[in-house]
Amino acid sequence: MINNNNAIFLTHPRSLKSHVTGGVQLCSQEFFSVLKNAGFNIEEFHIQYTKSFKDRLSIKLKVDNYRNIDNKGSQEKINTYIEEKNIGWVFINMATLLRLSKPIKEKFGDKVKVIMLSHGNLSGDFLHLTTKPIFKRNFLTKFRDIIRLGYLIHTESLFRIKYLDAVLTVSEAETQIENWFGAKKTIFVPRLLENKQLELNTHYDRVGFVGRLDHPPNYQGITLLLDEIKKIKTDNYTVRLVGAPEDWGRKIESMYNFVEYTGELSDEELDKEVSTWSLFLNTVFWYSTGVTTKLAWAINRGLPIVTTTPGKRGYKWKKGILPVKETPKEMGDFVNRYINKKTEIDTLKEEIIKIRESSLNINDISDLIIKELESL
Repeated sequence: MINNNNAIFLTHPRSLKSHVTGGVQLCSQEFFSVLKNAGFNIEEFHIQYTKSFKDRLSIKLKVDNYRNIDNKGSQEKINTYIEEKNIGWVFINMATLLRLSKPIKEKFGDKVKVIMLSHGNLSGDFLHLTTKPIFKRNFLTKFRDIIRLGYLIHTESLFRIKYLDAVLTVSEAETQIENWFGAKKTIFVPRLLENKQLELNTHYDRVGFVGRLDHPPNYQGITLLLDEIKKIKTDNYTVRLVGAPEDWGRKIESMYNFVEYTGELSDEELDKEVSTWSLFLNTVFWYSTGVTTKLAWAINRGLPIVTTTPGKRGYKWKKGILPVKETPKEMGDFVNRYINKKTEIDTLKEEIIKIRESSLNINDISDLIIKELESL
């Protein structure tokens, strides 16, 4: 049993709810729902971005180290709230709020458990930006980024060792990273899947990709795949491209004569669009920060999918086979082989339904979390 189940969920408000629901919002909402379902009397506590000139200057110069939120201004308010509401558990949503753990732990010690809900660490994507940059950098920029990377990793490790009681992660890979950082306890929370099955109107000569196109892992992933498809494409088919910003989408469309860019679509328009795809392309070719929430989105809708090992991390199911291709070339070959193959694509649809129906439900995940937290 959990003693004193009063809890607060520290979060920037837009990390939980935004006019456009993305991966951050989906993960945040899942964490909140699972904790509430687990029996915590949990309330949101909103943290704002920093207004400090010093912090904002460091962000502008790209040398900031977990300084983008109002750490100093939030400390007294959080501590007062903990005392007034007799809070026993503090859940910090996202690693960007990491520094809030220090004043809480220094004031309350073991009386209050501080748990970070990690969507991944800043050093994760930043590592890839230093080694796989989209734009050329000069010597000073490279040197600055290497120094910052070390600074980020040091801070991430230090706070786990000194101020956090546990870290909830979104994937098995992130769990091992947290262990390497020195986290006292790590708990992997699998992604939730649910039935949002679309009425599919499959065009067997059409595949597609959806994502934020100026996000480096997205841009690099889809263009690497399109480069391979361009080399081997033997059949008449199109790749539909969905996402913002428009100038990036138009740029990609102009590079490949088989790409059709749709722009950014509303939720209703997107459902209608993807219902026509014979394959949903999940082009995650390396371990970027966090987890690919697009995979859950596609599985929930019953779409046939091709993914990678990094692209399916964070999910658990008992039945069903998901096609996994590790390189852009392998995925390109798969697309070229399956395009216009109705029987094969329809079989993939059946496998997706098996995956969705055999995944863990919210009660399974809540029980898993409670069992681990009871030992703290």
